[in-house]
Amino acid sequence: MTTERPHLGSRSDIEVQVTALLQAGRHIQPVLWQGQPAWLKLSVPQPPAWRYQLLAGMARLLQQPSMQPVRPHGGTAGIRNEIDRITALAAAGLRVPQLLDHDEHWLLISDIGHVTLESLIRHAGADAQLAHWQRGADYILQAHRTGQYLSQAFARNLVWSPDHGLGAIDFEDDPIGAMPLVDAQIRDWLPYFFSTAIIFKRRLPELCNAIHAVLAQEDAAVREGVVRAMRRTTWLRALRWLPRRMQRRDVLKTQCVGELAHRCSRF
Repeated sequence: MTTERPHLGSRSDIEVQVTALLQAGRHIQPVLWQGQPAWLKLSVPQPPAWRYQLLAGMARLLQQPSMQPVRPHGGTAGIRNEIDRITALAAAGLRVPQLLDHDEHWLLISDIGHVTLESLIRHAGADAQLAHWQRGADYILQAHRTGQYLSQAFARNLVWSPDHGLGAIDFEDDPIGAMPLVDAQIRDWLPYFFSTAIIFKRRLPELCNAIHAVLAQEDAAVREGVVRAMRRTTWLRALRWLPRRMQRRDVLKTQCVGELAHRCSRF
């Protein structure tokens, strides 16, 4: 069952909807803005730092600055960050949501599609899966060639439209505050591989070939950083030896990316 989108046509309509979301304890709502699909997003509190300490320790242990977790901004800083990232990516020619309206505590952005690239790849036939995967890789390459980065480049955050092509969503953090540009761009590839490896679980050699071809088009420093990161994560394949009761979705995805890294380690 689908929920009808609230119809908004003015700033006062937005303020009413913001109040309703706050009362409901929600921070995001699909809406119709002057007849067109859109999303209303509210600021959220900054997540506690302890959630990122384990990942930060892992990044230091592996000597991989690109794996350094980035704690999202909360409140007005989080809204400002998303506005800045959307503006910069749009100026670079990347397809991202259009900023329709905003204030310090909320923003209204256009809806750029409902089909995630992850879903598109997962439900495609074998012949089309790599073509869809390549679309996501090309989008990341395009961002990097314009001096940009995505941060949350999971396949679920890349959205497909038959009329307009691929676009990206979710810009609540900014890795440039924690690392240089080259590491931010290395960091883009890691969640993309992580979120797609399990879909190609039985076709990892084909995926390795595609990765090899894509990285050949990258800047040398980014390419070398991605290869180095993958070589240092091959040990994750050992997770397959965990008891079956522990083989949950995230563990399986992590083990699979370790297997992918192992197979691709001869770059």
